[in-house]
Amino acid sequence: MSPARIQALTAAVANQISAGEVIERPASVVKELLENALDSGADTISIEIGYGGLNQIKISDNGAGILADDLPLAIAANATSKITQLDDLYTLHSMGFRGEALASIAAVSRLSLSSKPLDQEHAMTLRYEDGAYTILPSARSAGTTVEVLDLFFNAPVRKKFLKTARSEYLAIEMIVKRFALSAPNIAIALKCDGKILLTLPAVDSEKTKLLRIRRLLGKSFIENAIYIDVEQGGIKLVGWVSGESYQRSQNDKQWVYINQRMVKDKLINHAIKRAYEGLLHPGRSPACVLYLTLPPADIDVNVHPTKHEVRFQQPRLIHDFIVSHLTSALSQQRSVPEQNIPASLPLTPAYNGVRHGFSPSPLFRVEHREPRNHHRLSILNARFILVFLQELPYLVDLDGVEQHRLFTLLNQGTSPLAMRPLLLPVSYRLERESVPLFIEHQSLFKQLGFEFDWMGNDTIVVRAITQALPQLNIPKLLQRISKDNLSPSGLLTLFIACQDYDAHQLDEVDTANLLDYLQQQELDLSPFKAWCFCLSLEKCQAIMSALR
Repeated sequence: MSPARIQALTAAVANQISAGEVIERPASVVKELLENALDSGADTISIEIGYGGLNQIKISDNGAGILADDLPLAIAANATSKITQLDDLYTLHSMGFRGEALASIAAVSRLSLSSKPLDQEHAMTLRYEDGAYTILPSARSAGTTVEVLDLFFNAPVRKKFLKTARSEYLAIEMIVKRFALSAPNIAIALKCDGKILLTLPAVDSEKTKLLRIRRLLGKSFIENAIYIDVEQGGIKLVGWVSGESYQRSQNDKQWVYINQRMVKDKLINHAIKRAYEGLLHPGRSPACVLYLTLPPADIDVNVHPTKHEVRFQQPRLIHDFIVSHLTSALSQQRSVPEQNIPASLPLTPAYNGVRHGFSPSPLFRVEHREPRNHHRLSILNARFILVFLQELPYLVDLDGVEQHRLFTLLNQGTSPLAMRPLLLPVSYRLERESVPLFIEHQSLFKQLGFEFDWMGNDTIVVRAITQALPQLNIPKLLQRISKDNLSPSGLLTLFIACQDYDAHQLDEVDTANLLDYLQQQELDLSPFKAWCFCLSLEKCQAIMSALR
């Protein structure tokens, strides 16, 4: 018998084989396209699904876009803008890097790719089917839209192994929900067969971040969750784990992120299981949302084309780190206090581990104590409150209180304001004109407790904000700084102006802390501050009557 001759596979066959590794089902397509949108710097993503993703998957974003000349390369195998050399794999900050996703998707579908960079005159659309493509001008705003039609139309063997349209949609929905917690600063809308099934506004504060978690994992999880915030030896673990009283029949709500990447890692799953030994009933599983951050050089994400699996340089260290801190947190059994979202938000970690320099912000200390004196307080609107102090009525401007408090903190010394690390970093693409301002005054930002890194030439990643401003709206602040030709002296005022602080969100603890702060200001009978002044009894009675 003569040996079979060796021959090179055609590009079409090779791409279809590669697609089998990357594209397992419609949910795989959604995952890859969402990660591409995240890498593009988008802050709004729209997802449209038809018949479980088999007929249509359409994902639009408002990111940086793809240049017209690069569109053919976008669907070529092993073509990417994320890395240029092998060493880049050890400092990865992007979700994608292999350059296989679009090529694999195009190999098993009818693909349309429309994109418009901000500086490009108009959009261009590439249509690809069976190895041939055309590029034509089109109309759309800045960003990218990828539409995938008739998935697996040319691979019927693959198609017959898929489940029902309902099952495939549920898999897509799970991917979207998991992605939503990896990128909370992105507004997401999910539509299936013409019906909007999920809308998630962008997270702009710790309150809305917790609201998103509750929306996706349920109220019961939040009410029984233990908050963890630990850091040791360059490894950081932040998130929520369910207490002993919250147990599930399946492990579908164990969501773990490594350096913002969605993963399903056996080592981490084993560590979680080990931490709960002896706490769960037979056949029950815990729930968690955990964010593990470690240096990129200590992790290899280039293990599998889907990038679900990772490899740690020191797996035993990671395993023991997670088991140790989860076990310690669970042993304390201190759940997040019961709350009325969004009226209040406890931010004190139930378990603070070896974390140093972390303390709740002054207006959001979670303490169980009574105010030193009982005072009457009436909320007039989002900004103004009426307070009785020493049996006298005072009109208080909360914005003024915040400004006075922050100036007081800055004048107490030259040391920077205490920082509060964000649960998830916030990335923002700056206007070109404002980049020099951020570079020149980066030390001033740090003095104000605002820490960020650079990602590329015009994108910053905010990693910490000052504890003194718990309601800081980060996107609003960065947008204002980018548009205003701001002087350093005006930066502090802008920080205060960009808070989403609402008097209606004051709870009992907030009220006690606010009244204590006002008491310390040595109030007298005359109008003594622009943000707090004494009223006559007649004016007070008129206000109270109007409130009734």
